[in-house]
Amino acid sequence: TVGAWMSAFLFTQAVEVPLYVLAIRRALREGHAARPRRLSLQIALAFGASAVTHPVVWFVIPRLAPSFTDPGAAYIEYVARAEAFAFVVEAYYFASFHVVRMRRALLWSLLVNGASASAGFASRWLFGWP
Repeated sequence: TVGAWMSAFLFTQAVEVPLYVLAIRRALREGHAARPRRLSLQIALAFGASAVTHPVVWFVIPRLAPSFTDPGAAYIEYVARAEAFAFVVEAYYFASFHVVRMRRALLWSLLVNGASASAGFASRWLFGWP
């Protein structure tokens, strides 16, 4: 449902936006990035990364036929597909905007998506949300 998606999307943004902004700011300080310098643009760029991937992860990937009939294995496959998709697309997103080179963008995406997925699983286990 759209309500459940919005809840998960906002949770994802709350985790990922600050992490991507921190990464951008550090890259600027260390000379690995030349832009964006304004905080508002950094936030917008960080927000855009999951805004591009999250709807696909939520609405498209679950509709792909799983390779497994066991629900547990099918869920693991879904998570692997979803996280791999988000990892690659978000890295390409930052590299395509010429924020950083692809190698650094891949590292950012791996760390940020790993943090987001971990926080999501922990929150679901502890609170049943998102």
